Amino acid sequence: MISRSRIRIVVITMMFLIFIVVSTLGIIYGTTRIQTTKENKEMLHMFAKAYDENGFPDSAILQPSPQKASDDFTPTTSFHNFQVSTFYAVAFDLDGNVIEYLNDAPSGFSNEALVEYASNLLKSGKDYGEGNSVTYLITKEDDYILVTMMDTVLMDLTISYLIKNMIVFGGISILILLMVSIILSKWVVKPIETAYEKQKQFISDAGHELKTPISTISANAEILGRNLPNNPWLENIKYENERMSTIVHQLLDLARLENIKPTMSEVNLSELVLANILPFEASAYENNLELNYDIANDIIKVCDKTNMEKLISILIDNAISNCSPNGKINITLTEESGKIMLKVANTGEEIPENEREKIFERFYRSDYSRAERVGHYGLGLSIAKAIATEHEGKIWVDCIDGNVIFNLNFR
Repeated sequence: MISRSRIRIVVITMMFLIFIVVSTLGIIYGTTRIQTTKENKEMLHMFAKAYDENGFPDSAILQPSPQKASDDFTPTTSFHNFQVSTFYAVAFDLDGNVIEYLNDAPSGFSNEALVEYASNLLKSGKDYGEGNSVTYLITKEDDYILVTMMDTVLMDLTISYLIKNMIVFGGISILILLMVSIILSKWVVKPIETAYEKQKQFISDAGHELKTPISTISANAEILGRNLPNNPWLENIKYENERMSTIVHQLLDLARLENIKPTMSEVNLSELVLANILPFEASAYENNLELNYDIANDIIKVCDKTNMEKLISILIDNAISNCSPNGKINITLTEESGKIMLKVANTGEEIPENEREKIFERFYRSDYSRAERVGHYGLGLSIAKAIATEHEGKIWVDCIDGNVIFNLNFR
């Protein structure tokens, strides 16, 4: 239980921390990308405006002034970034014929390739976009169309380095946080673990200490019974003493399950289930209940035979005790794809969905008066769950069509 709590703490903590780290890195990348795109667009507008007024400028003295920007555009990019950037441009007349082009860095495009690429961009119908390591802007004036392109190789390389660094440092951060969360989870769970160990020790000690007075009361009651036959007060003492004895033995069973490693061996589970059904047939008959079973042959399970018998008996006894009058009990054991499934179903009152997990808790009874009437004290299903857990199994309850079905699954 403690280890599962630690795992749960680590998982929840890591999910929260991973969300924070990924969100932070995502925001850094997103804002960087948005700022880069904004600057690219500003520089393309600045270049297009310079051409509109002066033709293709000399790249050596390229320095437009901010006041020459269009009315609906205010550049914020530094002129240094503008000057060190590489631009390509092709001007077309309104019929699509090339007027002139600028190709100061022919290593990026040949003249023919530049004109062809610009023509394709013009045909795309988009005014702005990115592609082939360039960002482009298409501006249309009264007597010409200008396709302006800016080389973004270095910018793309910087972005790729940013992504790689974020992945590396993000991964390292997550690993560090994982180790920290594991250490912190141990520290957080330590008081719970201490309290849990003390509780187990108390249950074990109290159980053993109570066995002696219970045995003494039982012996004395038997002696008194010889002299006071049919005495109601004495019968009540015997009944309550038997109840106490049952509770103590169940508490000791729980303590034993938690403190003693089970002895595992190969067991024919089919034969074991059948052997444990037979003693209950008489009880079912006495209570006018129909007991049916369908047990697959030769299902082998590595388990603690004694504890497995206890688990099967608890589920069958629970079904008989809580079955509706003149109802039915169905027990099935199957194996499919290496998974063993035991189902014990009885007709009866549906268990509320919000209580289906709680009934496996110690001393929990959804219907106190009824549980007391049938002689159950809220420990049987806790023992069943403890046995299932020690065998790496899972136990749960379903309520379908008037049937309460206890499912036990083993891998």
